[in-house]
Amino acid sequence: MITRSLLLATTLFSSVAAADVTVTLYGGQSFSQSLETKEGADIDLEDANHFAFSIDRTITDARYGFYYSANKSDIQGNNERQVNIQHYMFQSAVEYPLASSTTGYFGAQIGAANVDPEWLSSDTYFATGLFTGAGYHVTDNAQLMFEVRWLATIINNDSDFNCTISNDPNDQCLWHFDGDVLNQFNTSLAFSMRF
Repeated sequence: MITRSLLLATTLFSSVAAADVTVTLYGGQSFSQSLETKEGADIDLEDANHFAFSIDRTITDARYGFYYSANKSDIQGNNERQVNIQHYMFQSAVEYPLASSTTGYFGAQIGAANVDPEWLSSDTYFATGLFTGAGYHVTDNAQLMFEVRWLATIINNDSDFNCTISNDPNDQCLWHFDGDVLNQFNTSLAFSMRF
């Protein structure tokens, strides 16, 4: 039994190692542009911290995989209204050498963003974007990275959103859009490990 378990563990470890899987953890700052509601009001999200991770399959001079990020922003001028945004993206990137221990990369992503204002029901939208960065190889399998990522979420909810701000009939829904793009820019420091 122990021999079979060791054989299975060795086989799994070998297949993961042969697959060249890279796991990356990101942390940094998100910067958001304003949106305009159907009523003509501008909604500005305050800059906020974000956390992200990716799991990628690495091939020669390229990689592809899954990227997840999360941040929580306040509506500017109203700290009682927060918006949680989570991105679920498929990404791919090409890599190129910059110096002996430094690699640059450029990539694209496509997927979905879940936008969850605390005063409304959440909704999921189409999202896309681009990213670029550079990594310094600490070892053959580990690198420190700096990255800039553009995330574009197409907000269009002519929709099923359920506004519950107040019972005041003069109070407008703060999150009712008819086709707008939420542009976010993430700057991140990251640590990547290749298995």
